[in-house]
Amino acid sequence: MKNEEKIMGERIYLRKLNLADVSQAYCDWLNDAEVNKLLYVKSWTMSGLKDYVAQRLKNSNCFFAGIFDKKNDLHIGTIKLEPINWRKQEAKLGLVIGNKNYWGKGIGTEATKLMVGHAFKKMGLKKIKLSVHLENKPAIGVYEKAGFKVDAIKKSAEQAGRLFDRLMKSLVTMSVEKAAKIKK
Repeated sequence: MKNEEKIMGERIYLRKLNLADVSQAYCDWLNDAEVNKLLYVKSWTMSGLKDYVAQRLKNSNCFFAGIFDKKNDLHIGTIKLEPINWRKQEAKLGLVIGNKNYWGKGIGTEATKLMVGHAFKKMGLKKIKLSVHLENKPAIGVYEKAGFKVDAIKKSAEQAGRLFDRLMKSLVTMSVEKAAKIKK
């Protein structure tokens, strides 16, 4: 997917991030205690964020996209598949809705469904995995609405020097025949 190509949704679109997307607003959300509460990195500088985005762009085992509001092209979050295991046709999903004005509006669910659809239909992946803190109820709701199922609970996973219980989830693509039998 080229940088300018968009994965269009109802209210948002996804497109690969580029270095021009690294703005002070983007850096500010990642430094917001409410936004980064459950993220691995708690403090960002503009140069550190540019380096992070540049590394993702060079990595063939990563698909890193921005989430943008269709009405005003505002960058409101990020979503990524990383690492992608091309041999096993699977990847791990990560999502951040950084602009808090978009919280609680279904944007995370829409972004997740768009990314999963792209991964299965365009990238040829067969399985998407993720892990989420058990205390992150909004994210758990997003992933359930997107169709993810619980695989396991990892007790006392360490992150940033703290212990958390993490819910491990996955979503597996299905055959066309099986999908056709499922009615909405």
